[in-house]
Parts: sequence; C-alpha cells; structure tokens
Amino acid sequence: MKKVVILISFTLLICSFTTAQRNEKRDSKEKIAALEKIKLIESLNMDEYTAVKFFARRNEHQEKMKGLFSELDEKRSKIKDKISSAKDDNDPEFKKLIENYFSAQQKLEEERQTFFNSLTDILTYRQMAELTLFERRFREEIRDVLIHHKKRKRD
Repeated sequence: MKKVVILISFTLLICSFTTAQRNEKRDSKEKIAALEKIKLIESLNMDEYTAVKFFARRNEHQEKMKGLFSELDEKRSKIKDKISSAKDDNDPEFKKLIENYFSAQQKLEEERQTFFNSLTDILTYRQMAELTLFERRFREEIRDVLIHHKKRKRD
C-alpha cells in the first residue's frame, strides 16, 4: 500500500517538473485527477491489485458520465434557447424539454447507482461507504485550496 502511494507520489513529482506551462489548465486537471487517485487509494486503503481493478472500472464509469453530462448540458441549452425564443409562456414544448432534462438527470443517477453496485466484487461495504463520502469531501478540499490561493494572490 505504502509502495503504491510512494510510487504515485514520485510519478506526480516527476510529471510536475516535466510539464510545459503552456498547457497549464490541462495539466492542472491532470494533477488534480492524480491527486484524487492517490487520496482515493489512501482513503479506501486499497492494495495494488484492488486499485488496478477499481480504477479500470471507475475509468469506464467516468467515460459514461462524461457522455451523460454532455447530454444534460445539451438539454439545458435547449431549454435556454426555448426560453429566449418562446412567445407563449405555456408552450407545450416547455413540458417536453423539462421531461427530457429530468430523464437525462435520471440516467445520470442510474449510472452512478450501477457503478456502485458493480463494485461489490472489488470493495468491501466499508470502502464503498468511504467512497460515497470521498467525492464531495475531495471537491470541497480542492475548492477551499483554490479559494485560499485566489485570496493570497489578491493580497
């Protein structure tokens, strides 16, 4: 476990030195993703074998989620367009667009549930419980770091 964390940390360190600044935004996302992986491994206390299986399945899930988020964004965009172009506040098209939006949101939640259900052969229930809390906690930590960093830049 410790070897995996050290190896990943070392790889991150090497990557951070070799990365060009012109791709700073993409690099930042990659660094955050790598940090998230390290923290996930630590938080879930995964061994190397479990981590490999988990991240392979998680990567598939994230690809599906990207598609579903794109679909959701498309539905939002259609609603915005309809709001700005509609002459009638009770146009039946609104109802259809709203139903499509919530249908897309439901698909997203179903994919999350399917992913979690698929983890029972990889993770213990305790690890799955940790995972349910991890995502939000990690996003809050990143947000706090970014806000703190912006405040320091202004001062």
